[in-house]
Amino acid sequence: MNEILKEGRIIKEGFTSVYFLVKGEKLLTSLEIHTNAGGDPEVFRVWEESQKDKEYFCNE
Repeated sequence: MNEILKEGRIIKEGFTSVYFLVKGEKLLTSLEIHTNAGGDPEVFRVWEESQKDKEYFCNE
């Protein structure tokens, strides 16, 4: 698990294809993080819209 949550690592979530950055053992994302990792901006926007009613959503 330590390798997965290695500080600064970029992780692509398999189901949504959204990219996350590991920071302080948390997964953070933003349009900038996602697109800088090679992600499609529209995929991020659709994912972000789907997260608006969920308590755990955290955007940097």
